[in-house]
Amino acid sequence: MSKKLFVGFSVVVILGMLLAACGTPATAAPAAPAAPGTGAKPAAKEFKSKDPNTFVSVSIGEPDVLDPALDYETAGSEVNQNVYETLVWYKKESATDFVDMLAESHTISADCKTYTFKIRKGVKFHDGSALTPTDVAYSLQRSILQGGSISPSLLMTEPVLGIGVLDVAQLLNPDGTYVDDAEGLQKLPAKDLKAACEKVAAKIVADDAAGTVTVTLEQPYAPFLATLAHTIASIMSKSWATANGVWDGSCDTWQKYYAMQPENDPIAEKAMGTGPYKFVSWDHATKTITLEAFADYWRTTELWPGAKTGPAKVKTVLIKGVDEWGTRFAMMQAGDGDIVLVPRANISQVDPMVGERADFDVAKGEFGELKATATADQPLRLYFGVPSLLRTDIFFVEQVNIPAEGNMFTGSGALGNGIPKDFFNDVHVRKGFMYSMDYDTYIKDYFQGEAVTVPYVLSLPGELGFDVNAPKYSYDLKKAEEEFKAATLKSASGGSVWDTGFYVIAVYNSGNAGRKAWLDILSAGLKKVNPKFRMEVLAVPWAATLRFRNKSQMPIYNIGWQEDIHDPHNWYSPYLVGDYGSKTNFPPEVMAMWKDYVNRGVAETDPAKRDAIYKELNQKVYDYAPYMLGPIAVGRHYEQRWVTGYYNNPLYGNFYYYELGKK
Repeated sequence: MSKKLFVGFSVVVILGMLLAACGTPATAAPAAPAAPGTGAKPAAKEFKSKDPNTFVSVSIGEPDVLDPALDYETAGSEVNQNVYETLVWYKKESATDFVDMLAESHTISADCKTYTFKIRKGVKFHDGSALTPTDVAYSLQRSILQGGSISPSLLMTEPVLGIGVLDVAQLLNPDGTYVDDAEGLQKLPAKDLKAACEKVAAKIVADDAAGTVTVTLEQPYAPFLATLAHTIASIMSKSWATANGVWDGSCDTWQKYYAMQPENDPIAEKAMGTGPYKFVSWDHATKTITLEAFADYWRTTELWPGAKTGPAKVKTVLIKGVDEWGTRFAMMQAGDGDIVLVPRANISQVDPMVGERADFDVAKGEFGELKATATADQPLRLYFGVPSLLRTDIFFVEQVNIPAEGNMFTGSGALGNGIPKDFFNDVHVRKGFMYSMDYDTYIKDYFQGEAVTVPYVLSLPGELGFDVNAPKYSYDLKKAEEEFKAATLKSASGGSVWDTGFYVIAVYNSGNAGRKAWLDILSAGLKKVNPKFRMEVLAVPWAATLRFRNKSQMPIYNIGWQEDIHDPHNWYSPYLVGDYGSKTNFPPEVMAMWKDYVNRGVAETDPAKRDAIYKELNQKVYDYAPYMLGPIAVGRHYEQRWVTGYYNNPLYGNFYYYELGKK
């Protein structure tokens, strides 16, 4: 999410689009179903926490990594957005309005290419050292220079170095020869490596005497402020970072840290910023991350009307990963979890415990009045009806990586008791899977009817490129049969996909009931098409899922995407050429086509022309059928009624605990 690989927790709302030059927003929002409360006033009964000084948030899984230059999923960004801070931040619920945070103020040049930030004075890091412009410039430079396709670095790289430049290694070879090739890159001439780093450093310049940092973009880039609010732009102490073994800030050494992997990142499980909470510990045995309020937190004035000031009111935050629903439900019943992730399949168990509820008002972009339910004496509060800015999809890998020790997900590696590594390179196979999915059953059984299928378009309703009249794939077993019979793959003995059949393992992250339900229904649909089509559904821990994904070892898996910035580029780019696209292993000519459309789309400043580019691309994507796109749901957020301060921001990584409190 953000960036984000979405573990399956936070819920988001469409609030606007970044369309105009320099990031001026225009607002749009889709309709969403609503179910009103009774209209009665909330019950007089008071609900008080047993421990108002400790906030317990219960989700599933654990973060992949905490280094903000590498983390690209919601569980990690949740920690980072509470520990680190950025130059600008989201204005309360808005996805498109920003307030200065570590920047006291900022200016933008008339050509929309130069951003100058006045750095706030009196800000301390958690180790007591003072924030300086040098720390800011170092952090932003590092976010680009560390690079690597599994990181969110492309969010900073593209606006600073040029549209289409998604990794700093492209400065050494525009064709991307050295992207992710740390060993090969380090062998390049020292002068070329230094020149690449110096180009980045010249674009992001600190002036400690003036108290400013200046960022010069390669071209105007409308969503740049939105990018700076993302955790990729988290500001860390240069001295702390270098003392902990990451890049020392020298252009002679940056290549040693390029394409860092979680297993060798020195700050993979460390964090130290200026935020309202300090990172204390990460206990893998209990899957618990502990944060502690920072007593010397700098914020003395409101960032927006009514925003909190001073140190965080709740002293300790415990973020727990509990995959098993029964345990989470017991914690909710006992009041041991202040916020608990509730799978859609289990809302019937939880709704009788809801004593008050607020429904989302799409027109106003906020929740309406809290109203008592028919069970007003119950301990939970429900916020209902937020339309999603995230989607969970099924991804096909067109060239699966099979290491020397083998690949459990591809079975025998051949049709029949497995699949060949290029199984999903056949468009008829992909379309056969598309037509085998019974979405109506999925929406009815898992989403309880609170989701809709939309046309086969990567961008979301309300964004440029979305077309309500675009085609979509639907459940049609006859068409599925036709597609599978048209597949050109052959077995070793010359048998077709239809005659030979296949066996494949599809992956979802452990504890995510929605993703399991989707894959189970798809598996059943495939068997209806042909009993020889066997797809086993396997739960894999979140961190392991990411590892397999990053190495393109899973031929089919279910994962989500939460917007980094509210702009269509943040869907077309990652899905076709960036984070997801690079792991799909498209043929070179297909990748070249995607890049051409994506680059033209983000470079175009006229919204109407930009919309036309994306709509032309939509047809190409539909015909190619690279992924199975999931339904768009409306959200439910449950919390104990002693929780205070909740609001929904579409781009938070789960929760921003500074704004939350407890009675």
